[in-house]
Amino acid sequence: MSSRTPEECVDLALDEGAAEEKRVGAIRELRTANECDELEALVRTERIDDRYRRQALEELATPQCDSTLRELVDDEPLEGPLHREAEELLATVEDD
Repeated sequence: MSSRTPEECVDLALDEGAAEEKRVGAIRELRTANECDELEALVRTERIDDRYRRQALEELATPQCDSTLRELVDDEPLEGPLHREAEELLATVEDD
């Protein structure tokens, strides 16, 4: 596990100059640390590439983050394809 703080992970995930593997790794670290709010913020950040938004969304599909995932589906829904993906991921978490 890295010694990065959640803020450093978010900054790295948003850094367009960073290598893709480092950005994806930072997003995974947020899941490992159960940083659901930070993952949600990345999903909602429209200024980053959709692949990183999807990665953050997929990392929310855990029992620890199910309430955050539910917010993305119900309370403040996402737009278009990300909303459908969030619904599908929530269904899989609720079925487990």
